[in-house]
Amino acid sequence: MLSDFRLALRALLRTPLFALASIGMLAFGIGLSVAMVSTLSGVLMRGLPFPDSTRVVMLNASSAVEHVDQANLSVVEARQLAESTPGFEALAYFTYWSDTLQIDGERPRDVTAQKVSADFFPVLGMQALLGRTLSAEDIRENRAVAVISYEEWQRGYGGSAEVVGRNLHIAGLGPLEIVGVMPQAIRVFTGDTGIWRPISEHDFPADGERQLNQRYLLMVGRTEVGISEAQALAALDAQAESIRATHGLSRSDWKFTMRTLLDLLVGDVRVALWGALTLALLILLIAAANVAILVDGRQAARRHVQAVMLAVGASRQRVWRGLLAELLVIAAFASAIGVGIAQVGIVLLRDLARGSIPRVDGIAMDWQMVGIASLLGLAMPLVALIGGGLRVDAQANEAIRSGGRSLVGRRRQHRVLPAAAMALSTVSLIAALGFGAVLWKLQGIEPGFSADRVHALQLFRGTRRADWIGFSEQMQGRLATIPGVDDVALTSSAPLSRIGPSRIDLHVAGRAESDPIQVTFRRVSPGYRELLDMPLLAGRDFAASDREGSEPVAIINRTAAKRIFGDASVIGQQIALPLDSGRLVGFRLVGVVEDVRNSGLRLPAAPEVLVPFSQAPGVAMTFLVRGDRELAGIDRQMADALAAIDPGQTVTRQYSLSSDLAAELAPARFFARTVGAFAFAALLLAMLGVYAVASLRQQQRVGEFGLRLAVGAAPGTLAVSILRDSLRSSAPGVAIGVGTAWATMQLIQAQWSGLETVQQPVLIAAGLIAMTLAAVLSAVLPAWRATRIDPITALRNE
Repeated sequence: MLSDFRLALRALLRTPLFALASIGMLAFGIGLSVAMVSTLSGVLMRGLPFPDSTRVVMLNASSAVEHVDQANLSVVEARQLAESTPGFEALAYFTYWSDTLQIDGERPRDVTAQKVSADFFPVLGMQALLGRTLSAEDIRENRAVAVISYEEWQRGYGGSAEVVGRNLHIAGLGPLEIVGVMPQAIRVFTGDTGIWRPISEHDFPADGERQLNQRYLLMVGRTEVGISEAQALAALDAQAESIRATHGLSRSDWKFTMRTLLDLLVGDVRVALWGALTLALLILLIAAANVAILVDGRQAARRHVQAVMLAVGASRQRVWRGLLAELLVIAAFASAIGVGIAQVGIVLLRDLARGSIPRVDGIAMDWQMVGIASLLGLAMPLVALIGGGLRVDAQANEAIRSGGRSLVGRRRQHRVLPAAAMALSTVSLIAALGFGAVLWKLQGIEPGFSADRVHALQLFRGTRRADWIGFSEQMQGRLATIPGVDDVALTSSAPLSRIGPSRIDLHVAGRAESDPIQVTFRRVSPGYRELLDMPLLAGRDFAASDREGSEPVAIINRTAAKRIFGDASVIGQQIALPLDSGRLVGFRLVGVVEDVRNSGLRLPAAPEVLVPFSQAPGVAMTFLVRGDRELAGIDRQMADALAAIDPGQTVTRQYSLSSDLAAELAPARFFARTVGAFAFAALLLAMLGVYAVASLRQQQRVGEFGLRLAVGAAPGTLAVSILRDSLRSSAPGVAIGVGTAWATMQLIQAQWSGLETVQQPVLIAAGLIAMTLAAVLSAVLPAWRATRIDPITALRNE
């Protein structure tokens, strides 16, 4: 065997172009497929760091009548579900908060917190790294205790083992006893949460029916062992019906849905990753098909020699070992180089995916896939090798007489293999065009506001309500003095922000209180609409006179106006909103604004109501400034303005609205680039395959072409013959690829939001044209060589 491998290596060194082409294409296919499998495995396959994580689910509420999906739960719903729901070991509710943390020797800083019910940590199956988690007694007795994250433990307490029992100081709350430290693994679900505190009865009182649809709470649960998804959903449906019956909600259609934590984290990414992996595997198959074409051509060129070896007494095993050794040497080099390509690809994919898809840090080399990809890459070349060897065995005498050329001319593989490559490439290209079209459409969607040169400073004011209005006005005045700032405004939640907006019931005067409309609720200052260039469709904007003591007024968006009032006039209509712990507050509608896609570019605009901050102040405040140009150091100047008013007030987040808008496009941009690169690679490999076959056919027909030129045939007719032969080989593959691509897009369009809006016939036509041009271009050089044949030399060689 060592002798066989030495001879195989020498044979490959004597034909460097064949060796480099075969090893390079196979290594490229192995490297890309391994990199993509590793990405898929890191994001989707690696389980969450919770015991039996597949049984941990997130619960949401939805209503077809209200056009609401994946909403939070109300206090009434959350508490009834948590008390006892069959099919679940436990259910826990929680909400995000913002605490101002005060540590000796440090400037106060904002920390993300979660207020949680007693079963929160048991549902996740997480134990404290130090100390204990929160208990039912902590909740019931409203104890001043807290659990901190591993990161907060390291930052604030230097990782001291004596942290349990020490006091945590939060502005407005006084000291909280630290009873535990959570491990880092919980970040997979809770993100940058630094503090967990008990949720109390006073935080969200359920003291009236108007609290039914004030949806502030999130809910996580753990299903019982052996309970199917259908059984768990049936139990949730029964609870929804019980809530309707208890509270007399005869017209309500709210129901509960659930998703596993992994599905919640990856969302649409799952479909797109599987699509990208499929394309990577197609590249591997195309590369394998091309290597098979090269191996088949090499077999044809050497068939005469092999036939002579058999005729003079060499054993078939000896010939076969030599052929197999060459292929194994190619595979060994290709696998080694493919590992290097995969390592580089993983680094590039991880960097490109950061901020676009979740769990990026879990992407690592999948060594098992290296072996699988190598075996897949060898499959087609091995079949071609076996087929060529069998023909020499069967027709040794004919191979000796003809030098192997007669055998070559009859091989169907010369049409089947490039057709397969073109089919796979067609699927890749059309899929890439589809993802690119989704990105193009997303980029063309109008968000309903202008994000250019708008910067935001977000905070939560942890003081008395009486201070909120004065502080907000003082802050706006200070921001307006920053050089270059043209406009300043305030909102409880900026567009696209996941922090601040809430859904509440909107009641219309003259309609039954049990028939409210779910809307998104925002508090804004005068100038908010103008700063964001939101068109005013009817009525007026808020004015400085709309403040405490004046008539409460509100503005709704176009979707809310249409859904609530139809074609009737909106201006002057009376509505009521459940503010101040469910107390209905009346507002007169004074305007209608254009829709804003506050929930994301891929989701339709939701019904929304705006009220003046000065008439309904809240703890959540986001200050917006727009400059007359891009202002250097604007974030620092905004933070300095806040420190000048209240040095103890912390900032939750500072950012530009354009960065949030870009983040909306990041996943689509990642997949469009990744799939586009894969499709381009597949197209190049397919063109190489067509070129290889066209070149082989041109070489096989040298004698024929020489004779035709000698008797006066025009060189152009020979070029047309090569081009026609190339198109004849490629056309079946392109046709199969088009059909496969269309069927594939039908399957995934319901899974990948946005693809259903793409004009699929246009994409298929574009793919068909591109692949036809590719087939023609691949055969241009062999066709040109056919026209340059010297008839005398060709006939002499024959």
